[in-house]
Amino acid sequence: MRSLFRDPGRLEADPGAGALANATTDLVRALLTSAAHDERDQRVREAMDNSLATRIMTYTRRHLTDPDLGPERIAAVRAISERQLYVVLARAGIRLEQWLIAERLEAACQLLASPRHATLPVSALAARCGFTSPSHFTRRFRAAYGPTPSQWRRHRARDRSERVRLRALITRTRC
Repeated sequence: MRSLFRDPGRLEADPGAGALANATTDLVRALLTSAAHDERDQRVREAMDNSLATRIMTYTRRHLTDPDLGPERIAAVRAISERQLYVVLARAGIRLEQWLIAERLEAACQLLASPRHATLPVSALAARCGFTSPSHFTRRFRAAYGPTPSQWRRHRARDRSERVRLRALITRTRC
């Protein structure tokens, strides 16, 4: 904490800075609340649950691409029961399975749109995003976005080539 205080600019550029800020705020809130009140107090329980939910989500985001990431593993890492895991997340308004799928689909969209991954087969891309079945991935992707992953990729590639062509035209016109 001291080094972060002395050099906040270093942390500011880190992509995990927002998650760290939320987690730190929740943990400090939980510490202050527990120091000021009896543990049976509802506010203490809520503060502790909120900080636990933040820690759970931080861990889950870090391991999102692991295909075996699920409630059993997440609960074991946090040393709580699966039932407690679902209770804590429900209080935070999170439905674990839907959230995991949505996060994985978002990661897939980024890979599909990336020229660097243009030759990566959709099945390999699905595996990189934590999906164990390409058909399950395609069904979920289509339900969330409309087109299949392949159609979405082709559409993005067409848009990208149009933008490149327009930039070239603008550059030639300016010269």
